[in-house]
This record gives sequence, C-alpha cells and structure tokens, in this order.
Amino acid sequence: MIDKNKIFSNLEYIESMNQDGASPNLDEYWDEIVDMLSEDIEETEKFLNNECNEHQIECMSGCFEDISANFQSEKFIAILEDLQVKYPGINIKQEIQWAKEAIEK
Repeated sequence: MIDKNKIFSNLEYIESMNQDGASPNLDEYWDEIVDMLSEDIEETEKFLNNECNEHQIECMSGCFEDISANFQSEKFIAILEDLQVKYPGINIKQEIQWAKEAIEK
C-alpha cells in the first residue's frame, strides 16, 4: 500500500536538504519512495494521477527509472507519458527515456 504521507514527507525532506546545499546521503528516503511505488502498478497509477501535483511529479521523476526497472512494464511508461501530457509545464522526457531503457528487452 502506498503511504502518501510518507512519500510526501520524504520528498519535502529531500527538497529541503537540496535547497540548503547540504549533501547528506538521501538514498534511504529515495528508496522508500521507489519501494512503495513499485509494489502495485494500478495503485501507483492512481497515486501519480490523483494524489500528486505537478511539482511532486517533477520531484519524483528521478526515481522513475528505478520504478520502471522494478515493474518491467510498458504500462508504467504509458503512465509517465500521460503525466508529461497532463503537466506540460514540466519536462520529464529524459526521465521517461531512462525508464524505457530500464525495461529489459
């Protein structure tokens, strides 16, 4: 199950550390996000489309490659492409490309 509060809390912490110029190891926070979003593709799609705003999608885009590697699904790529259309103000084209490359052929 996706714990949206935990994901949003992690994103806020990651963003605050990056803004302060700090460089702590943030892998633990990213990994929690990746793990939760890699459990169920249907839940992930609902979460990304219904619970996240444009800024949150952009912040999370760095983990799309890892999530894609876990799902190994073209459906996840379609979800990301739909998000790019839904939010034309963000550019996640490179992250989508990396997500595509993470799918083993």
